[in-house]
Amino acid sequence: MIHYIKHQEIDKAKWDACMEQSLHATIYGYSYYLDSVCEQWDALIEDDYISIMPLPYRKKTGITYIFSPSMTQQLGVFSCQLISPSKVQEFLEAIPSKFKFCRINLNHGNILNRENYTAVTHTNLELSLDKPCEELFGLFSENTQRNIKKAAKFNLSIHKDGTITNLVQLFKENKAQDLDGLPADFYFCLKKVYKMLLEKHQAQIWEVRYNGALYAGAFFGYASNKVYFLFSASSKEAKETGSMPFLIHNFIQENVSKNLILDFEGSDSPSLARFYRSFGAIDKNYNQIILNRLPNIIRSFVKILKYDKKIT
Repeated sequence: MIHYIKHQEIDKAKWDACMEQSLHATIYGYSYYLDSVCEQWDALIEDDYISIMPLPYRKKTGITYIFSPSMTQQLGVFSCQLISPSKVQEFLEAIPSKFKFCRINLNHGNILNRENYTAVTHTNLELSLDKPCEELFGLFSENTQRNIKKAAKFNLSIHKDGTITNLVQLFKENKAQDLDGLPADFYFCLKKVYKMLLEKHQAQIWEVRYNGALYAGAFFGYASNKVYFLFSASSKEAKETGSMPFLIHNFIQENVSKNLILDFEGSDSPSLARFYRSFGAIDKNYNQIILNRLPNIIRSFVKILKYDKKIT
């Protein structure tokens, strides 16, 4: 049986144990991560935590709705058993009627019955690091290999003790055109997630510097057998010096032949997806669905579709 459980009644130890054993576990689904990125979340739980589904929610203009929090790419149904399309449908149908609107990013293991749901497919890319260094380097595109060789001509240095403050500042200084597309709580969530993962020894910020100047940086989060490329930034000079390929290459070198998957987190941007694929990463896409239970008479007047859009 699938039960709707309110947040205060969730057994966090059992929840995280289920997530740890899930065939498609993600860092986003652990209770401590969910507690960091959203103020309110309930859950659907099958039997004694055999399968679970988090329900992050908000309330606005009298409407309670499910959304995808900042810094959270994939949620959906998690289980230590194979999840059939019918099981995904059971969970979606079990979402209580009080949630009048749902925008849900499912995970890679959640296959939908397309006859029953309209879905948008989003790009995610992963690279398994369980190969020797030479074999992994051979997966890199010619352009990426060229950039790494170019970086070797500069006196670039890797630092593994970067700060989230410096990384955010670098992003703001060089990605001004992207700021309007970020949700209002993005930086708050980013810093909160970093602090939480750092305390759990599940976070690292790598920097690339040239003569002391910060050229590129990346925030990596660890969970189970995955490491997530959660946030990155680079300067205008980084492209000329191959700083970001240099950073990623060094990270891969340090983790070769490990039972570890590097999750690049997307992206739907063709240029970014092409960049991640240039390291040999393969597509592990996921679906987003929308369940609109609003009465027809008020659908056109409610701005929920608009104000929640940036949070996907």
